[in-house]
Amino acid sequence: MLTSVDFFAAVRWWVVLALLGLAATPLTLRLLRPLPDRGYAFTKMIGLLIVGYVFWLFGSLGFLNNSLGGVLFGILVLVTLSFWAAAKLGHGSDNESGAVQRESIRQWLHDHWRYVLVVEVVFALVFFAWVWVRSQNPAIAATEKPMEFAFLNSIGRSPAFPPLDPWLSGFGISYYYFGYLMTSLLARLAAVPEQIAFNLAVAWIAAGTAVGAFGLTYNLIAADKQIARRWALVFGLVAAIALPIAGNLEIVLETLYANDVGSDDFWHWLDIRDLNEPEAASETPRYESSAWWWWRSSRVIHEYHLSGRSEEGLEPIAEFPAFSLILGDLHAHVLALPFAFLSLAVALAWWLKKRRPLLDFREWFHAGGFRKQVTDIGAEDGALLLFSAVVLGGLSFLNTWDVLIHIFVVVAAFTLAQWRAAGQWRSRLTRQAATVGLILAVAVVILYLPFYLGLRSQAAPPYLLPMIMRPTRLAHFLVIFGMPLVGVLFLAIGLLRWMVSHRDRSEGKRTWLTAVSLTVGLLFVLVTLMLFLGLVVASSAEGLPIVQSLVDELGLNLAPLATDPGAGERVAWAFSAISNLAPRLLEARVVQPALILLLSGLLATVIYLLLRLLQPHSPELDESWQRITSPSLPFVLLILATAVLLTLGPEFVYLRDNFGQRINTIFKFYYQAWILFGVA
Repeated sequence: MLTSVDFFAAVRWWVVLALLGLAATPLTLRLLRPLPDRGYAFTKMIGLLIVGYVFWLFGSLGFLNNSLGGVLFGILVLVTLSFWAAAKLGHGSDNESGAVQRESIRQWLHDHWRYVLVVEVVFALVFFAWVWVRSQNPAIAATEKPMEFAFLNSIGRSPAFPPLDPWLSGFGISYYYFGYLMTSLLARLAAVPEQIAFNLAVAWIAAGTAVGAFGLTYNLIAADKQIARRWALVFGLVAAIALPIAGNLEIVLETLYANDVGSDDFWHWLDIRDLNEPEAASETPRYESSAWWWWRSSRVIHEYHLSGRSEEGLEPIAEFPAFSLILGDLHAHVLALPFAFLSLAVALAWWLKKRRPLLDFREWFHAGGFRKQVTDIGAEDGALLLFSAVVLGGLSFLNTWDVLIHIFVVVAAFTLAQWRAAGQWRSRLTRQAATVGLILAVAVVILYLPFYLGLRSQAAPPYLLPMIMRPTRLAHFLVIFGMPLVGVLFLAIGLLRWMVSHRDRSEGKRTWLTAVSLTVGLLFVLVTLMLFLGLVVASSAEGLPIVQSLVDELGLNLAPLATDPGAGERVAWAFSAISNLAPRLLEARVVQPALILLLSGLLATVIYLLLRLLQPHSPELDESWQRITSPSLPFVLLILATAVLLTLGPEFVYLRDNFGQRINTIFKFYYQAWILFGVA
């Protein structure tokens, strides 16, 4: 339970975050001013990110010591940037014509004090509620907590950056440790020892995630001037609870199973471990007899080999924020949660922005073209572009798996905005997307270069492997994502019905054909990639035993390979093995097609809706079109499409790591998909 000493430590922690948010407010209101709330909900994330980045960068370059003085220098830089932004980055927000409306920061805060109060109350309530939750079981034991606690202690005690690895004397931490650095930074400012800071960090992540979900949802709804702001507040509050705190449907199934609801045949068909055997009538429910009964909610997918053999102990991990926060691990994917919402807010700012730089790498090769484009960017666009790179690079340093996902969302949001402005798709838009993606990728690497130079990944070539298990069952997928998908399906069906009844049918058929063709093309690419990667793996010395064991398990009639085969023999055997395995891989997806069909159909629908929304429409439809659509709708469809891709891809390929299975790919991709499906 909480003692008075621990409680005041929590108060100090909360005060420090509030002050960092206050220091970052002028900068945030300038950088994210295309958003209806001008980014106020994200001030704490931005303040902590910038102070942490300055502290780490100058410490890594040898200009700062790993001390409280270095942290205070980071705060000084943040305050200076805020003063500069207030003076130099103009005033107000873009109106419909793209002109800048004059409005001081003080005036905006005065006019929107109720919203500011709601944001602060949401943050404080969730923070102190989760302080109480962690106080019920504050032990830093079991799972990966000892490793994370070791990282936190090492960062607090190391003389310089990179911090010393707690296990390998003389070596730096080869891991994405930015989240632990931020936690150590907060602990020093709040004068809190590491053992208390560990649990307070979990409470901060819960509160940061809640207020991030609130802010993003509020901005998506408030962007539509036809909707009263109170509805944006209401659904923002729903998001603040649903996204970080709601669980998946496995908890409901646990209750039904324990109370003998449903036949034995149903539970056997559902086939979730611990729930797939007949329940003894006298047996005590697992949620009363086992302290870890809720663990199964993150291991819903029951993995099977192509041969039908159950994969014991290596089922895919499908965590969600509530599970992580209850578990209390300070793992990288948890520490990155609030900043994932910040990244989505940055992408939304690019979508809502009325004016944006017209970057095109082809122009760089013309006389004076590069200089002209740099000049045309201007202070505001350049600041947002640089800030986007800082946020995306911060995500790579927090949890490297996330950075490519969020670069894709930011670049796609920028490109869709350019498409909307142009009125139709032009070839130049492809070059602009590539240019912005290249600029952001290069900027991320340069800004966080010391981290990348010291990182030693567990992955090794080939970085992609074919998914040689049976596909995920639709029933398991719906247990994980069923709740957000209900809202998503209502949205899609409602829009489809309206478009069918109000738009040109011939135009709709052409658009449907385009959407279906793009989806089928993507499936063809995924299948081809799966078989090609199988060939690559079977041809390599490291991957050959994996394919050999699968061939043996399936009883395929292949000539045995020599004990020490040469490269040519391996390639010939690989062609023979994959040609025999390909029918079995494809058959598994034909026999069990439900999830792939659902995701493919949803993706085709989203593409169709996006194409229709971005197409020019006749003036007589303007009024009804504006009534049914929201300025944020294409962005919502973008994040929905991203979530579909994240869950469809692992059915064909996955990223290689030391587990040798798709455990971590499902883990990292489904975690981001939970956020994206939930927001949509």
